[in-house]
Amino acid sequence: MSLHRTNTSSRSAFTLVELLVVIAIIGVLVGLLLPAVQSAREAARRMSCSNNMKQIGLALHMHHDTVNYFPSQRDQSEAPVPANQQSFYRWGPLGLLTPYLEQSAIYQAIDLKKPLYLFSMGPPPGVTTHPDLGEEVATKVPTFLCPSDVNDRVSEDWGATNYHANNGTAQDGGIYVDCDGLFYIDSRKRFRDILDGTSHTAAFCETLIGSGLPDSTRGEANQTAESVNASVWNAAAPTIEDSWCLNDASPVIFKRGEKWADGSVNDSGYHHFRAPNSIVNDCYSRYAAIKSGRSRHTGGVTVLLADGSVHFVTESIDANVWRLVGSIADREVVPEF
Repeated sequence: MSLHRTNTSSRSAFTLVELLVVIAIIGVLVGLLLPAVQSAREAARRMSCSNNMKQIGLALHMHHDTVNYFPSQRDQSEAPVPANQQSFYRWGPLGLLTPYLEQSAIYQAIDLKKPLYLFSMGPPPGVTTHPDLGEEVATKVPTFLCPSDVNDRVSEDWGATNYHANNGTAQDGGIYVDCDGLFYIDSRKRFRDILDGTSHTAAFCETLIGSGLPDSTRGEANQTAESVNASVWNAAAPTIEDSWCLNDASPVIFKRGEKWADGSVNDSGYHHFRAPNSIVNDCYSRYAAIKSGRSRHTGGVTVLLADGSVHFVTESIDANVWRLVGSIADREVVPEF
């Protein structure tokens, strides 16, 4: 009797070559999928940014419906406080809109009849945040933040914001009074003042929050990626001039958008002087500013128009068209953008 052994072949593992092929295929698939995943995530962030703007637009219209005017960049002579406190009132557009934004208890807690700051005799003398408001104004408010930005706070004492109010074209040197935009000191504009049409006039635009880095110079800042967050500072300048604004020796600070509550243009205003995402630094003083709309979105910025609609405006927009959108009453026809 003979026994026949059946030979069966079995494989206990992949060969090295096969394993390398599988790894290579997975790498290719990941390489193909990753841009699509990143694109989908950015699309979701951009949609969230747009929704934030829509909420601000609704609050803006509710403010107008209630008191018959839009908020100012900040109230001074119109501030509801004694004359000796008017310069310290300082509430910016978002602060003045808080009663119309149904987000959290912060909007019931803020008392807009109190000045944002108080003067203290010291020693040493100085200006401090009103003691009844410190916790509220330090709150991080998601509606005021674009999820695409890499920064969401500059300091622990203040909640930051990406969404800033339109101060016009700054062709007059960027002064803070009687601007051609919808917001400036004591502006309180009404729908009837928007002669160019609410669907062709910007109300808010997003811009980047500063990194909070130590002060530097324009030349040093422009050697790094932080150049977009650098604001040239010249305290006493009555208007913005190229002689210091574009001087590499000029000092810069990195606190753009630090305080959503404050009406300082560096904190909560912007201009239509340069195109969105301009590579030229912002410049400001105690009396004037030129500040661009900026974002981390690819190719442009999100803009809220005065009619409450939200649009994505590309950074390649014609400079003249961008300025027309920034002015409320130039009486010129605004092309499609």
